[in-house]
Amino acid sequence: MSGSATAEHAADDLELPPLREDLRLLPAEHDEYGSPCWTIHDPVRNRYYRIGFAAFELLRRWSLRKASTLLAQTRAETILEPDREQVQGLIKFLHSNGLLRRQGDEAIAEFSRIAQAGKPPFLKWLVHNYLFVRVPLVRPDRFLRATQGIADFIASRPVQLLILLLGLTGILMTLRQWDRFLATFMGFANWQGMLWIGLTLIATKILHELGHAYTVARYGGRVPTMGVAFLVMYPVLYTDTSDAWRLTRRDQKLRIAAAGIRVELALALLATFFWHLAPPGPLQSTLFLLASATWITTLLINLSPFLRFDGYYLLSDYLRVPNLQDRSFAMARWWLREKLFGLGETAPEPMALPRRRLLVTFAIAVWIYRFFLFLGIALLVYHLFFKVLGIILFVVEILWFIVLPVTKELKVWWQVRQQARVTPLGVTALLLAGGLVVLLFVPWRASVEAAAVMQASAEAEIISPAEGQVVDIQVKEGDQVTAGQVLLTLYAPELSARIAVQTLELAEARILLVQAQGSHDALQQHEIATRLQEVLRLEAGLELLRIRQAQLVLRAPLAGTVRDVAYSVRAGSWLAEKTALLRVVEEQAPRRILGYVSQRDIARLEPSARARFYPEQITLPEMAVDLQSLDAFSAPVIEAPSLAAAHGGPLAARLNEQGDMLPMDAVFRVAGVVAPPTNPPLEAQGNAPITMLLRGTLAIDAPPVSLAGRLYEVVAATFIRELNF
Repeated sequence: MSGSATAEHAADDLELPPLREDLRLLPAEHDEYGSPCWTIHDPVRNRYYRIGFAAFELLRRWSLRKASTLLAQTRAETILEPDREQVQGLIKFLHSNGLLRRQGDEAIAEFSRIAQAGKPPFLKWLVHNYLFVRVPLVRPDRFLRATQGIADFIASRPVQLLILLLGLTGILMTLRQWDRFLATFMGFANWQGMLWIGLTLIATKILHELGHAYTVARYGGRVPTMGVAFLVMYPVLYTDTSDAWRLTRRDQKLRIAAAGIRVELALALLATFFWHLAPPGPLQSTLFLLASATWITTLLINLSPFLRFDGYYLLSDYLRVPNLQDRSFAMARWWLREKLFGLGETAPEPMALPRRRLLVTFAIAVWIYRFFLFLGIALLVYHLFFKVLGIILFVVEILWFIVLPVTKELKVWWQVRQQARVTPLGVTALLLAGGLVVLLFVPWRASVEAAAVMQASAEAEIISPAEGQVVDIQVKEGDQVTAGQVLLTLYAPELSARIAVQTLELAEARILLVQAQGSHDALQQHEIATRLQEVLRLEAGLELLRIRQAQLVLRAPLAGTVRDVAYSVRAGSWLAEKTALLRVVEEQAPRRILGYVSQRDIARLEPSARARFYPEQITLPEMAVDLQSLDAFSAPVIEAPSLAAAHGGPLAARLNEQGDMLPMDAVFRVAGVVAPPTNPPLEAQGNAPITMLLRGTLAIDAPPVSLAGRLYEVVAATFIRELNF
């Protein structure tokens, strides 16, 4: 024997550690390529480990105790050619999962190591478990076996066909009474309705989980525990169906994964039918929930393959890819590194190209979904807890679940940079990354934009003071008027009638007062005082009515030009009270600009900064603006209502009881005038001068700032605001 062969024999002739005697080796479903597989069942921890053909052939000869004998016999009796590395890898796998037999102090040390390995650091445990905590409640195996006959009867084909027939009948009946069916929802707008919703959801989810449990029991599996898990403090029932790993048929695994959804769909079909038979009340409301909301939420949540719910296991079993998520992640990371750096590394596992593309696509979809999911969870925990804890948990959520995984992958990229080669995707990614860096960190935004309006420096809107008829019009569009000049006259019949009636009542009251004053009876003195008060009241009321009548003669409050005459202003037309009729505008004065700057931008502005106004109407040119004032305190009221979101503007505002628009966010008032070169009347495509109120954007020069700097300012301002108790 040569020296090299002797060395190889010595290396192969290692002692094989004994296996635990309680382990069970079970046949499993073939993999996606048709190769046989087996499952190692650890009954102590109720865990299952999938192994392939090579590992199975080695384990079935493990009693040979010597690696050299094991390799020689395996090569002689099978088509396999195992080597020393495979044996050592198998020993490492068995050792790391606690599948080897240990005795005495060695066993104690080994199990202590496994226990400690299963215990993550406290901080890691806390981060994961405040989001997801699983609490076992019952061991249902005995109950399931005692009632399995009932479940099998309900799941039998005749009963399923009957449920389908009743459900289709109920759907047809519901379509004929759709309005009445939808009206049932209004019955939940009280605390009793909310209680019924809660009880119905609990009962439905219990039946959902029992569907999984009974299906596992039907195929000979055990259900060790059922309980409740808290997902961001929201209770979610769960069933331990790990015994499904024992099964060798894919259709049985698919039935287990789909059992809960099938139960809820069957409940929905029955509820749709019996809703028509139930009397109005709690029972009908419960049936409505089962027929509408519960099964829809089940399909939306449970069928999603991006979370480890029913949809994920359905996809995993359908594709015959156990541990679909972990394997797809590993494949996607390898694919991404190969596309970016061309490392030429071997794929994590041999796989056909279509299957590899499917797993990579699935992994990328999960990453995108997880990004928005964790972002949403971060916002949720931020709002669920009190301020300080909410901010801490928000930061931890973002760092741990979004930033940390990305950082780990970037660290791997940095480590393989020496082996990287130029690839088309790598060059594209580098250019995009460089562009992103420039976009984020180069200060290019040298102006601040503010929502603004342009209006005349002096103008007055003429509004009808009362409901009436136009009897005289003395001006038209574009006329020049002086202050106090009559514009038009209205006639209000109701007001005239009230004046006539009150004039008669006043005359009668005066006569009665004179008669009372002519009497010398002492008892008449009280009547005189009463009559006098009545006369004074009627005189005051009549004076007010005459003032209102005088207001029907509408006059110009200032000198200027008549603009924006309403179409309804014509002789004989009737006008409602407070109807806008026209405006009188002083056109020679510089136009005013009124804008509102966001709180995050106010610190960058100077009162002497240059500015330009860009009207909303694209046919109008931009205008230079001379700033006159920049408020140091946030505006309590939006003086230009057209800028509010309720009127199509960009500012979020609410209307108070006084009719003022109050800003929802802190904004600062900025005012100015249009600079002289652009102040003369504007011409819009040959039309008349533009003098009406114009909405637009005021761009104010400011020191340039990068997007990253802006983001930092927003985050810092949010922290300061939230930490302010």
